[in-house]
Amino acid sequence: MIVSRWTRLGLRSIALIYLFVLLIVPVGLIFWRSFEHGFGQFWEWITTPAAISALQLSLLIVVIVVPLNVIFGVVTALALARGRFRGKGILQAVVDLPFAVSPVVVGVALIALWGADGWFGGLESLGIRIIFGLPGMVLATIFVTLPFVVREVEPVLREIGTEQEEAAATLGATGWQTFWRITLPAIRWGLTYGVVLTVARALGEYGAVTMVSSNFPGVSQTLTLLVHSRYTDDYNEFGAYAAATLLMLVAILVLVVMTIVERRVQGRVADASASIVEEEKN
Repeated sequence: MIVSRWTRLGLRSIALIYLFVLLIVPVGLIFWRSFEHGFGQFWEWITTPAAISALQLSLLIVVIVVPLNVIFGVVTALALARGRFRGKGILQAVVDLPFAVSPVVVGVALIALWGADGWFGGLESLGIRIIFGLPGMVLATIFVTLPFVVREVEPVLREIGTEQEEAAATLGATGWQTFWRITLPAIRWGLTYGVVLTVARALGEYGAVTMVSSNFPGVSQTLTLLVHSRYTDDYNEFGAYAAATLLMLVAILVLVVMTIVERRVQGRVADASASIVEEEKN
């Protein structure tokens, strides 16, 4: 399709205006309100015991959720891309379920399952608290972040095909050797993007977590819950802006770290490829 220069400029302008109004302006406003009273006041708002505890809990949930979703996501993506079995369509639908179901509904379902009067409520009599504790918040976050790794890795697996894996198998490689040396390097970029999306969603999740959390400061209050609590319960508008800014800064830091890791991996792969080419020439 050939479009005129003015059409391209018009489309770009519309896209930039759209992003400016819906993304840049709100984010910029939050930053401005957070530092309106100076960096000292902002620092006081984000270093309160409640804010520090909320940050630690948010990061702890991320540390637990991401490895579990990576393992489950890669295994599920392999099953969907490589496997042939009955119920494959059902599994595809289950993976996409968190995209369609409201996070609040997820929280209610977890309460029905793991609450005191739920199907597995007997665990509380054994001293194992799921709902209104860390395990319930982890379960809620796992559910809402479940599709990201699967949906980023599965298309890559379909694209690379099975030729290299079959060649490795004919050369005597075991299943684990094939996975670590052939499959994993091939899907590393899709896996990386899936991890980034999982971290971002885990840090910003609110709906499901608020249903299964007691929201007590220092006990089960994440950064997102702290922002809501300060804004609606404490009427601390600027404190809420500061907590929101802290949440955004953490997310940006994660993205920067992931970018650095990607570049280092790319550099190592390029060096390895160059060395292989040089050896072949010699």
